Amino acid sequence: MTDPFNTVATELPRDRWGRPLITPPGETEAVPYTRTTTFVGVLEDTYHLGLWQMRMVALGMASRRDLQLAASAISDPKDRFQKRTLNDIAKSAMEAAAGSAAATTGTALHTFTENIDRGLPVGNIPEEFAPDLKAYKDITADFTVVDIEGFCVHDGLRVGGSYDRIMRLPVGGLRAPEWWIEQHPDEDPIIEGSVIWDLKTGGSMEAGLFGISKIAMQMGTYGNSVNYDHTLGSRTPLPGNPRKDLGIVCHLPAGSGQAQLIWVDIAAGWEMTLHIAPEVHAWRKRKDISAPFRAASATPLELTIPEQIKRADSYAVLQAIFAENRLVWTPGLTALATARKAELETVRS
Repeated sequence: MTDPFNTVATELPRDRWGRPLITPPGETEAVPYTRTTTFVGVLEDTYHLGLWQMRMVALGMASRRDLQLAASAISDPKDRFQKRTLNDIAKSAMEAAAGSAAATTGTALHTFTENIDRGLPVGNIPEEFAPDLKAYKDITADFTVVDIEGFCVHDGLRVGGSYDRIMRLPVGGLRAPEWWIEQHPDEDPIIEGSVIWDLKTGGSMEAGLFGISKIAMQMGTYGNSVNYDHTLGSRTPLPGNPRKDLGIVCHLPAGSGQAQLIWVDIAAGWEMTLHIAPEVHAWRKRKDISAPFRAASATPLELTIPEQIKRADSYAVLQAIFAENRLVWTPGLTALATARKAELETVRS
């Protein structure tokens, strides 16, 4: 069966940081745009996420003796090379605690639901997730898929990203949430048309969705963007002309066999994206809000290993530096030491 939706034949080009390369209107060279999720994430409350990550690292370290040993070998956690090693240890610990399993499962569920909405074969579904997809089919039965994974940009903010879906509401519409009705007393409470639709597979029904403010900002940005075709550098209105006031999140917690639809105030999210997020980004880039003017030190400042290598005045000193830092020595340090040795030999000759 062929995909009934238009799909981009070639992959969107990105820079080494994963930012989409977009040709701005009236220009000929592609430039990196900020990913929408990154741009709106500047206002996200990451407190609970940070706690979860720490729990996963603790569990992973408890189960991996090799990671415990690797961490105990770190002699200077402030050294930039050893920091990198610690980062790798922490990532491995999270993986050991299945910290990345939820993301992997969520990606798979996204793919399964996309195939359902495209009318394509779903493939082999693990038995424990079959109820999830049944719940998804049931809750979306009276919706019509307008577009799937469309890439859109907002050139004013220079951001770009992909919405999960644009969905047309059921025939006859749906009743708006009470807070929307209170804010719009003179408007029809029955909502019709198309909406930006986002699928979330994390959390549980009881816990609800963390980060809903970020989700509202993200969906609001999509709703006020235009679709972008990187093969032509062209822009077109979003399919279905989705509403700019309300969007819908489909909460499908992996392994729960349950689905829930949630109204989201994407107009409020867009207000935050348009007026507050740029100010926060600009504030974080400010370099003119501090200036050191006096310093004192009771003890000599500790030099980093690269600085020690640069200051070494003999090959014997280089050998001593290596001996002292043998456990954390890297090929990069070897290259620096070799270069310094060559400099010392040149001076002597």
